[in-house]
Amino acid sequence: MANIVENKYYLKTVHEEIDLFDRKLAHLLNFESFDNEADRAAATRKLTLKRDALVLTAKRLAGEGIEFNQNDLPRSFRPKDAPVAVETTEVAEAAPKTAEPFVPAGSNRSVRRQGSPYAGTSLDWQSSVQHYMQKKAKA
Repeated sequence: MANIVENKYYLKTVHEEIDLFDRKLAHLLNFESFDNEADRAAATRKLTLKRDALVLTAKRLAGEGIEFNQNDLPRSFRPKDAPVAVETTEVAEAAPKTAEPFVPAGSNRSVRRQGSPYAGTSLDWQSSVQHYMQKKAKA
């Protein structure tokens, strides 16, 4: 059995799979013909269970802080009224403990707005940029 490396590329693949299952469900509900409604419900339940497992994986990975591009999100995760940002990489905050639906675009904030986890250390790039800008303004 192969080991799965859970990184941003794996999260992108999970998002693509969720989007694929969304399209399969839409096709199943709108265009597939079944003998009776029980068969349609069984097929829908089967696809929904597979999709839900992927959604839980995506929520867990986003909650762990794995970076992802807003354009890679499945269409069902994107807010209806907000345009998709081009080339914007964001880091997910910790997954909420409530039973609210997972909406990464509304709950994520970029790392820059959160503040640096390295504040006060030699790795704090934000303070070095501020220092550079102050030095440049004086010159």
